[in-house]
Amino acid sequence: MPWYVFALVDAPPRGAKGKGLSGTLGLRRVPGAYAVVERRADVPPAEFGSLQRHQDVVAQLAGRVGAILPVRFGTLLDDEGIDEALAERGDEIAEALESVRDRVQFTWRRPLSRSARRASKPVLKEELSGGEYLRRAAKAAKPVPPPRWRPLRAKLAPLVASERYQPATATSPESLYHLVARDSAIRYATLAAALRHADARLSMTGPWPPFAFAAGVL
Repeated sequence: MPWYVFALVDAPPRGAKGKGLSGTLGLRRVPGAYAVVERRADVPPAEFGSLQRHQDVVAQLAGRVGAILPVRFGTLLDDEGIDEALAERGDEIAEALESVRDRVQFTWRRPLSRSARRASKPVLKEELSGGEYLRRAAKAAKPVPPPRWRPLRAKLAPLVASERYQPATATSPESLYHLVARDSAIRYATLAAALRHADARLSMTGPWPPFAFAAGVL
């Protein structure tokens, strides 16, 4: 039976094994980490209850380890699949774990205005030169927050260890993710509350496990 993977962690979680979506959690040694897994025959439906349970399991694990890399919902692999996905990536995974050690994520969201949506409409590839297309592709791979985020970023910068920005899509608002030391989380949240009060368009949630800083780990 395949493994449903919740996260990669730096060490065995403290305390009891705990429960996954429906069964007991287990550990599988992988290069540079441990995979927290559950035996499962199929991928659960992408419904709110399953998504929430997956997130709850990861959040509980985060409080029991020093470093965690959450794995996206629905990752179901057999032994061979896990080995193939993580082979020769031990140094990469260890480095990723170190980057999130004792840190938590805060998530900012801002609805994109109609005018901004029009301004962000992508240019067709055939309208671009080869060099311009490559430059835009590189920028899209690591997007930079637009100027409207500058005041917030400047005020929070002393507490931010790392930052990720996600432009708005047709179904979700633009998002800014901050990785913050766990012992600075209360200070960050206090400052964030004042910033939210000053701009009603902004919303902030957290602290969370570092979901946005583990993309592509598995």
